[in-house]
This record gives sequence, structure tokens and C-alpha cells, in this order.
Amino acid sequence: MVGVTADGNKELKSFYSSYGVGTVQVIAPGGDSILQKTAAAPNGRVLSTWPKALINSCRRKVFDPSGATYCYLQGTSMASPHVAGVAALIVSLGVTDPGAVTAKLTGTADSMACPPDLSIYAFFPAVDNGAPQVCQGGTGYNSFNGHGQVNALTSVSQ
Repeated sequence: MVGVTADGNKELKSFYSSYGVGTVQVIAPGGDSILQKTAAAPNGRVLSTWPKALINSCRRKVFDPSGATYCYLQGTSMASPHVAGVAALIVSLGVTDPGAVTAKLTGTADSMACPPDLSIYAFFPAVDNGAPQVCQGGTGYNSFNGHGQVNALTSVSQ
């Protein structure tokens, strides 16, 4: 099992995402519609494929000229598939032991430091006890980003 947390377009932990020392191994794009809207991502979310039959349940629809349907979403449900895809690439290289796959994921992630200003998370306290969000650790490993942003290219080239 690999603990995944989500980040947004500004490469900060998403406001909604879980965190904790020993809980997070890597971070991956999951979107953040509150703290991380930018010109490149005006709604802060991740564009995902979406079943045509369910398109009316999507609030932020995109229609492709080919007929494909997409929806802008956010969540660790968007981040985890990024990590699963990188894990599949690692397995395609012949690394099949689960511990070795996890080691490759974490060992090739791009390190990320704790954010310098945690006040942006003030309106999003911990769900379990209402405490403010606190990032513990350094650049190599911390409670928000784990070992860092998952990196597909590095994972298959090192």
C-alpha cells in the first residue's frame, strides 16, 4: 500500500487532502479549487475522462469534437491514479515485488519542502480533532508531501 496525498497547480498540498508522518509516501496531482487556481488551471481541478451516460452528473463538463466526454474533478481519487500509473510503468520494467515498487516510487519522487506559509490552511482544520494543519519534516520527507511529487520519467529512467 502506498499513502498518496493530493496537490494542486501551485504544487502545494490540496486543502482537503490527508496528511501525516508515516501516512504519506508520495504526492500527486489531485486538484485544488480553493487555494490553487491559476491562469493555467482557472478552476483548479483535474480534467478526467467521464462516462457519456453520466455526463449530466458532472458540473464542469467538457466535450471533445470526437464525442469523448470529460469532467473537471478534484480529490485524492484524482491523485491516486497518477501514482498507480507510475507503479504500472515500474512493474513494466520487471520490478514486481510490492516493496521494490514502493521503494522505486518514493526513491524517484521529486522532493518537496513543507510550505513556508501554513496560514493558507487556517480555514481547513484537521477533521478528527479540529487542530490546525501542521507540516512536519524536511525536504526529503515530510507529513504533507511524503518523499515528494511522483515522477513518471525518473521512475523508468533510473
